[in-house]
Amino acid sequence: MVRDARWIGAIVTWVALLLGAGYIASVPSQSSAHAAWYVPDAKAFDRAGLERRAEAAIGIWSRNSDETDDEPANAENAGPLDAYDGVYVGVITTRSEGRLVTFKLKVSNGIGSGTLIQRECGVTPITLKVSSTATVTGLALMFSSTCLKTEMAVRGRAVGGTLQLRLGNQYLELSKP
Repeated sequence: MVRDARWIGAIVTWVALLLGAGYIASVPSQSSAHAAWYVPDAKAFDRAGLERRAEAAIGIWSRNSDETDDEPANAENAGPLDAYDGVYVGVITTRSEGRLVTFKLKVSNGIGSGTLIQRECGVTPITLKVSSTATVTGLALMFSSTCLKTEMAVRGRAVGGTLQLRLGNQYLELSKP
């Protein structure tokens, strides 16, 4: 009786294995041209295209930005636009990934442009404006944890020889070397 139970168990096991192998053989391979077999209308992710669009958006913004300051201008506190001219540098450690990001920025007549350098991902642009009331507004492309570029608003103030900025939930101080 024990021997009969073993034979029945072995037969059931073999039938289950054969059925499983048949099912696996009938499903398309993910390495074939039908990699998205589970979503018939899935399209490939065009990372380069998205990055080109983001960089074009920053270029358009930096040329055409007529964004107003967060607070009204006070003529008594307004200074010349070239008061903040110079090269500014700084480094932050991202909160989410703990990666170092180096900022290099040149400001001329209230318009700043430069780069963000993240060793693991590459280089992206940053553009900003410094108003006569020392208010800073701008746009930067930051890298995500997967090195995908993401647009971030830049806000802050020019104080002395520094630019005190906020990018998302991170604070940064750029200073003249």
